[in-house]
Amino acid sequence: PNIPTHIKKIRIDVGLSYDAPHSSQWLNEADDIFVFGFEPVPENCENILKNIKNERFHLYQYAVSTTNDSKTFNVTKHSESQKHDRGQSSFYEPNSWCPFSVDFKIKVNCTTLNKFLSLIDWNRFNEIDFLKVDGQGHDLEIVKSAGEYIKKISKIKLECTTNGAYLNSPLDHNSESIFKFLTQKGYRLVMAEGGDQIYEI
Repeated sequence: PNIPTHIKKIRIDVGLSYDAPHSSQWLNEADDIFVFGFEPVPENCENILKNIKNERFHLYQYAVSTTNDSKTFNVTKHSESQKHDRGQSSFYEPNSWCPFSVDFKIKVNCTTLNKFLSLIDWNRFNEIDFLKVDGQGHDLEIVKSAGEYIKKISKIKLECTTNGAYLNSPLDHNSESIFKFLTQKGYRLVMAEGGDQIYEI
């Protein structure tokens, strides 16, 4: 997409769920921010595009992972929600004790952050202002997929634990391994709240 000439900041929202709260907040925050969103669930994408009509927003119906291919994705439903909240959809199946379960499986197209970031005009933009990741057990893999471009990202917010909600999610998806990986890349932890952490470089 063409990024308007007045844009000064790029932010990336990975895992928007059905209402894209971070993207909406960012777009309201300032008119010089452009947001790229990545969301693999078609139903969520339809809802987001109905509610966000903004030239400073572009949505890709892709999952972000460590490879550029297609993978099976678990679309969930929430047992306590009339609206069948899809917000816990994941590459990984939920444990039987979770209040959400797999409704159906789909094949989703995947891309890496490295591939996407290679398309940015780095003569125009010096950095990615903010990367938010909500990958339901896949967050560290998503961040790692940035490859050499990771140091171009000024601030990263990610989910550091799923509290065991998913079967077969990567064993290194926990706050200690995330802290080790990002601090080795030059980041510092600036906030930890609930299951989320924010890092800055």
